[in-house]
Amino acid sequence: MTSQQDQRLDDAEAAPDWRAVHASVPFRELVARRGRFVRAATAAVLGWFAVFLLVVGIAPALAGQVVVAGMTVGFLLGMSQFVVAWLLTWRYLTLSATVFSGLEAAALAAGAPVVVDATTDGVRP
Repeated sequence: MTSQQDQRLDDAEAAPDWRAVHASVPFRELVARRGRFVRAATAAVLGWFAVFLLVVGIAPALAGQVVVAGMTVGFLLGMSQFVVAWLLTWRYLTLSATVFSGLEAAALAAGAPVVVDATTDGVRP
């Protein structure tokens, strides 16, 4: 049985080389793809909110028009903000599971520590 101090030493020895991870191509691609998504999602949310504000501010008669069962155009536009946010959250989670996690794994593999195997006198990743 190993002590907590031994376990911490083992964990420290198994830590990836973060400089190598940062310098890897998969890490740069991950940062670029996430950045593009975040910029596009931010523009979509702010753009849709701007449309809502413009309709309410410039055309209050249109915003107050009843569409269905007492719900106005302004109310429906306001509630659609939640729909847009949920759709973008779903899209991010989908990308995270299908694309980003693979890039994360590849970036971590690029910085995997090299461990010397004393039993075979060889080096293994």
